[in-house]
Amino acid sequence: MFQSLKKKKGIIISGFAGIGKTNFQNYVPYYEKNSFYDLSSSSFRKDEGWEDVYIDCAEAFCEKYDFVFVSAHQSVLEKMKERKCNFYVVYPRKHCRDEYKERFEKRGSSPEYIAKFMMRWNEFVDKIDNFDYDKKIQLRTGQYLSDVVSRIR
Repeated sequence: MFQSLKKKKGIIISGFAGIGKTNFQNYVPYYEKNSFYDLSSSSFRKDEGWEDVYIDCAEAFCEKYDFVFVSAHQSVLEKMKERKCNFYVVYPRKHCRDEYKERFEKRGSSPEYIAKFMMRWNEFVDKIDNFDYDKKIQLRTGQYLSDVVSRIR
């Protein structure tokens, strides 16, 4: 079978917590053969400059996968924009707060995590709203990443 010599160039999706990155494959129709990698930032030490290492890893995974999911940390977004990476930001509308709290509970997040995250909900959403970048997709009530991935390319 002929295999292209051209390297695959996937797209980085910076996804807000709870949008459905982890269970993405379960909700994409069977005929869409997209490969993805969920690159959790939790395994990276947050020393100065960690964002560069994290983004280097994400870009390397783009050579193998169609989509690479990364954190929506503000510092990661700023660094990817600075480096002119090809990425999208997917995040919820601010009024979806209660829905996301319920999502966190259903997935088994600790009460401490949920309380901490919900306390800063408006701040997190506002930062992305105010992030000057044109490839942002806001999720409406009931939407997940799998509902909007067809808009990304």
